[in-house]
Amino acid sequence: MSERQTVTVLLFEQFELLDALGPLNMFGLLPEHYQLQIITVDGQHVTSTQGISLQPMLSFNDTISTGILIVPGGVGVRFATHNETILTWLKKVAPQQNIICSTSTGAALLANAGLLNNGKATTMQKYLDWVSQFGRDIQWQTSARWVHSNNIFTASGCSASIDMSLAIIGHQHGDAIARRIAADTEYLWLNDPNDDPFAPLHLIK
Repeated sequence: MSERQTVTVLLFEQFELLDALGPLNMFGLLPEHYQLQIITVDGQHVTSTQGISLQPMLSFNDTISTGILIVPGGVGVRFATHNETILTWLKKVAPQQNIICSTSTGAALLANAGLLNNGKATTMQKYLDWVSQFGRDIQWQTSARWVHSNNIFTASGCSASIDMSLAIIGHQHGDAIARRIAADTEYLWLNDPNDDPFAPLHLIK
């Protein structure tokens, strides 16, 4: 894949910082292949769960290029999942993208927009009971680090967003490039999508 793609991250109040910035960092290390942007409903800044405010480049009134769409999780996803403006936008825009992604509880947003129906997906296992109430006939993978189903990638916990991003880079440009990015950032890439070492921790009550 030689064309430069746009990576768009949808942000809402109380999003999880690593869910959003982890992928942006990985894709941003390949500026010859990816250009980055963030979008919010109204184009106004939003504040992460950690108290960091980000100013988006776009609002829902703007047209986004076809590329990669990423939906993070975070405390605010419990409100975003019931936001009809966000759901309507996702239903309209997501099918136009080459790849649709979610990290952690961001899968609930994709599920409630009907984008995960009849497919496989994962989410942070700690919140699976809540996330799995959305969507229809979704096969939730309870030990996966990330899941690739059709053109949709879903990642489990926060740091899994980085593993998923590297997997997408590998999928589009070859594993050698993905491994180089991991090495350049001194990141230990967990590159087995079926093995999330953190999943068993959430089974302990």
